[in-house]
Amino acid sequence: MKSTADKLVDDYLNRLNRELAGVPRARRNELVQEISDHIAEARAGLEQESDAEIRTLLDRLGDPAEIAAEARARFGVQPRQRNWHDVAALIFLLVGGLILPVIGWFIGVVLLWTSSAWTTGEKLIGTLVVPGGLALPLFLGVIAVSGGSCSGEVGGGLECSPDTSTPFLAVSFAIALFLAPLLTVAFLAHRMRRGDVAPAV
Repeated sequence: MKSTADKLVDDYLNRLNRELAGVPRARRNELVQEISDHIAEARAGLEQESDAEIRTLLDRLGDPAEIAAEARARFGVQPRQRNWHDVAALIFLLVGGLILPVIGWFIGVVLLWTSSAWTTGEKLIGTLVVPGGLALPLFLGVIAVSGGSCSGEVGGGLECSPDTSTPFLAVSFAIALFLAPLLTVAFLAHRMRRGDVAPAV
């Protein structure tokens, strides 16, 4: 079991790694390893290790956010600019098919792929997870609800009732189909918010 001192160091390094998001992976790993080695060397030189000594050691190293800011300045990493283009991509991916049937979602895909806010892998996720966004599950839901059964005559007409025999797996699939585009857009929004870009080499 890790000691409290070990957890303090791990928390510090994990926070540093998060703050370095956007710095090229090799540079980020190199810097985190360098700080980790420095901490290990300093801990080895302590006469008696205590939580207070470790906190003092980490305080002397500096706040991870400040270290990350210096690293971004050193490597020329600039915050990615957010604009209407990126926001529109998310909106059209989610509800474009409802705003402009059929082509609305495709507009979102075009905006997604012409943006520099996401990696190719993230763009693939945005494109392939439930094509059509919310339009597809809502359309299928309307079909399912209107697909009830009718029998007998009531006041000269038919009495219709929804089909209540829908299997559990079908309902679960419908719920997953509805949640998938919401989670995908939330993921893309999160990645857009965290992203930074390094200068082209």
